[in-house]
Amino acid sequence: MLSRLAKARLAADPGLAALAVPRAGVGNDWRAWLAEHFPAYTAAPMPPDGRHAELWGWFAALTPGIKPAARIEIWSRGGAKSSTAELGTTHTGHRGARRFALYVSGAQAQADKHVQSIAALFEHLGIERAVNKYNQSKGWTQQILRAANGFNVVSLGLDAGVRGVKLDQYRPDVIIFDDVDNRHDSAAVVAKKIKTITESILPTGAPDCAVLFIQNMVHKDSVAAQIVDGRAPFLLDRDPIRVEPAVVGLTYEQTDAGTFRITGGIPTWEGQSLVVCQSQINDWGLTAFLGEAQHEVSEPDGGMYSHLAYRRCKWADIPPLVRCCVWCDPAVTNTDDSDCHGVQADGISADGTVYRLFSWEQRTTPQDVLCRAILKGLELGAQIIGVETDQGGDTWQSVFNEAWRALSGEGEDAPPLLQQHRAAFRVLNEAHRERTCAAGVPEDAIRNLECPAFRSAKAGQGYGGKIERGSKMLADYERARIVHVEGTHIVLERALKRFPKAKPFDLHDAAFWSWNWLSGGGMSNSAVGAFG
Repeated sequence: MLSRLAKARLAADPGLAALAVPRAGVGNDWRAWLAEHFPAYTAAPMPPDGRHAELWGWFAALTPGIKPAARIEIWSRGGAKSSTAELGTTHTGHRGARRFALYVSGAQAQADKHVQSIAALFEHLGIERAVNKYNQSKGWTQQILRAANGFNVVSLGLDAGVRGVKLDQYRPDVIIFDDVDNRHDSAAVVAKKIKTITESILPTGAPDCAVLFIQNMVHKDSVAAQIVDGRAPFLLDRDPIRVEPAVVGLTYEQTDAGTFRITGGIPTWEGQSLVVCQSQINDWGLTAFLGEAQHEVSEPDGGMYSHLAYRRCKWADIPPLVRCCVWCDPAVTNTDDSDCHGVQADGISADGTVYRLFSWEQRTTPQDVLCRAILKGLELGAQIIGVETDQGGDTWQSVFNEAWRALSGEGEDAPPLLQQHRAAFRVLNEAHRERTCAAGVPEDAIRNLECPAFRSAKAGQGYGGKIERGSKMLADYERARIVHVEGTHIVLERALKRFPKAKPFDLHDAAFWSWNWLSGGGMSNSAVGAFG
């Protein structure tokens, strides 16, 4: 967890290690420390490669005289973000790895609450207050803690004046930035916060100052967002930035009652399970959950489709559909810098109305997105699975074939997402066999589900650029020829809302290809005939 410079200094001067002498009975084993003193905080497991354990490892590695790489942690709200930062600070002070912690938040009142929480943790540990020669407390208030073991904590709000921070001869040797951003911060407020952090707070740090920035992504221009995407040129000597939502691969739908229900995904921590996340959606509302826990920040208004009032209907009101398809606009990689994958499933009725049945947009692997598309196609009885192949070209046919083989495969050593997909495939296949049997087909003649046909399209082959393609689809929206089926419609409508002002565009593009194919723009004669 140490920076390269820190490791070099430690190697050059082994005597520095002697400074890290633990206090009696307090070692670097943070798990044992938590189990002994705060067992309630360890009720949910912390896997060795999980975000909590990695941050605890950073705290446990803090060594006096050695400056570590900064930690940038973008966690979900409700994911024990502040609890971990407060406990980590407490452990650091208990074992004597640092002398002076500065706890910084966007508002002074927020910072005070964090320091009050640390005070309660100190008292639980039996850490006494520092007193002067007259036996009077040196400081134990909502803004400052001075402990008898020599550790000090001070709260600081970015809304308060900062002229320099110092206690006696000590400068901060650990700075915790927690809850710096606010969802309603304007561009001017964010700029002022960054100026205060870079010009008034970070320069006050001691030479070995350790810095932790822990936050959820509250909006696209927040301090956290600018650190993550590189716009904020500070804390450059840092470990790899960790951005982790509450649920990977989150899917949800709107119920007949108008509420939103989680339908899939893998939690990144057992302490914030799907059950907990569902409760948070019920309490906070879906939009707040997507922003606070999933880092899906707000998008600008004024896009190409912003003037529309979308036609919507419930599943029970969908008329018979004569054709159905699923289209993907995929990315070729799965990294923090990758584009998203977009999946859109649509059907068309006899009168030419397009019904938008399912929308999905996330980062994932190429194989995973094709598995999702195939499953949705089987569920809806789609004729084809289409892929925009501008990136990757003909290799998508191979990825499609491999996804089908993976879905229909066996074995328990598959990754968790693929295990979920295989379970869904088995359910769909069994339902298909039951329907076939009920239709009078002899049991020995019943076959398993067959894979939908593969189709591809390239944006450059006569369809125009993104805006031109969007304008063609917009015309049908304005003619009331497109209906959003309630369920995942909010995902699509958010994608349309930001187009073409802000990325990602992937779901919009998938929606175009699906609409285009159903409307006749992309169907070959063989494809039409195959549906019957």
